[in-house]
Amino acid sequence: MVPSPDFLAERVSLLYRFALKDIVALVFAAGVTAFALWGYVEIRLLGLWLGWIALACSVRVILYRIHLRLDPPPEAASSWESWYTGAGALLGAAWGMCILLAFPSKGDLYQVLVPSMICTLALGMPSALAPSPKAFASLLVPILAPLVALLFTNGGFNTSAAMLLLVFTGVLLALYLGANRTLMETLRYGRENVELAEKLHKTDRSLAAALSELRVIFDSAAVGLALIRDGKIAQCNQAYAQLFGYTSEEMTGQSAGVMYLSYNEWAEARANDSARFAEGEASVAELELVRKDGQTFWGSIEARAFDPRDPNTDVILALHDTSPRKRAEQELLGALQREKELNEMKTRFVSTVSHEFRTPLATILSSAELLRLYADKLDDTEKLNLLNGIEDGTKRMRRLLDEVLTLGRAESGVLQLRPVQLALSELCAKVIAEFRIGEGKQHTIVFEDRFERETAELDENLLRHILNNLLANAIKYSAPGSTVRLSVEPVDGNVRVTVEDSGIGIPAEDLPRLFESFHRASNVQSRPGTGLGLAIAKKSVELHGGSITVDTKVGVGTRFHVSLPRRAHAQAAAA
Repeated sequence: MVPSPDFLAERVSLLYRFALKDIVALVFAAGVTAFALWGYVEIRLLGLWLGWIALACSVRVILYRIHLRLDPPPEAASSWESWYTGAGALLGAAWGMCILLAFPSKGDLYQVLVPSMICTLALGMPSALAPSPKAFASLLVPILAPLVALLFTNGGFNTSAAMLLLVFTGVLLALYLGANRTLMETLRYGRENVELAEKLHKTDRSLAAALSELRVIFDSAAVGLALIRDGKIAQCNQAYAQLFGYTSEEMTGQSAGVMYLSYNEWAEARANDSARFAEGEASVAELELVRKDGQTFWGSIEARAFDPRDPNTDVILALHDTSPRKRAEQELLGALQREKELNEMKTRFVSTVSHEFRTPLATILSSAELLRLYADKLDDTEKLNLLNGIEDGTKRMRRLLDEVLTLGRAESGVLQLRPVQLALSELCAKVIAEFRIGEGKQHTIVFEDRFERETAELDENLLRHILNNLLANAIKYSAPGSTVRLSVEPVDGNVRVTVEDSGIGIPAEDLPRLFESFHRASNVQSRPGTGLGLAIAKKSVELHGGSITVDTKVGVGTRFHVSLPRRAHAQAAAA
């Protein structure tokens, strides 16, 4: 319902409430007045006046009770004002009749004026304070009208009585107008306060609902959110706490530096944030952060200051776990690196193979041409040398092809372990004998057999790859006339094979890639080789389930240690 602009409902409510407020005071004042007027006013007039006071008080009590019991709605304010007005009019008319009927025989108008003024003031006070113009007028007019009539009918016009009545009427009007203006302003301010309170209450409810929604969004967000205040975590959602392995309660109140790897990183991050906030921008960074258990992860942090002028007060952080993306990036970079290495390997393969094939092919071609063109002019020794050259070149090419094919089979998983009971010492002696009449004829090859002619369950072909490649490298990279040692011994139930030379050694920077295909040390200079020997040896050792290590020093020599299990059938099944 739209409130009335004249505040009728509020004024009528006040009218009925005031009707009972001053009953006790009114009765007390009437008693004091009757005592004071005793002897000055006729007993009959004084008794009528007191009776009228009692009747008026009773009517006011009855009206108050009825209004309180029925509690009428604001829409009925006009009707209830009319009831009060009618009651006031009847009371005023009753006192007017009393004046006319009981006027003193002496004709003293002042005896009538004093009780009338008191009656008007007492009974008109609620309507004046309410204020209700109808109620005020309905009570005032019936009381004053007989008095005005008496001024002209009681033996001539009484000037002093008229002045007194005029002053009394002016005081009542002034009282009414002042009360009306004050009350209307009070009611207007009251209504404005009520409307303002309603708006504030509505705004408060809207704000509470909005805060509740924001809290739900904050708590249920998949992104980690935290409020940083004065360098500490004032609030954080569950997603943020879980990223660091905490609960929200554990993390609240901790220093924001708890998520950084070190205090220096935190200080640097804060300095960067402050610089960005000073420019009115958000600070975005991707950092490696630490969890409660000490594990690290990559996170993307976006920080915004509530007040850029004072970034140390409140800062909101949004945190994303970028570890999966980082891993994907690393995997991609690794794949690209492997692709690059594969391409480089292919390039090295083509270059190495073409170079390794070119020399024996040139030897074979030149020897064949000499035999074809000058066979009749060459003696038997020269022809034999040319044929030996052709044979050596063919063997070298075949060995290169064997290495390439063996490595390819090993990397593709085709190469398998086929262990047999093998007389290891005898096999090592045969390999050394072959080297002594071939590549190693300019070196001293020493065989230290501490295996006591026992057998081991090994793959003969793979073991030959291991021995041939290690001995070939030892001979190739050591000076003619130097000593190469091969030793075999049992160690902790395994077979340990050691190949040692006093050659050029291997630089430390080449050790991490020593067993990679086609990799050759940086100090090999012009010595021929494919870079496949050690890769094949390592694959052969791994198929046995063994291990290979190296001790080396540049300019001093190299020692390879190969450890193989004496029974390799379990590893064969695994392979």
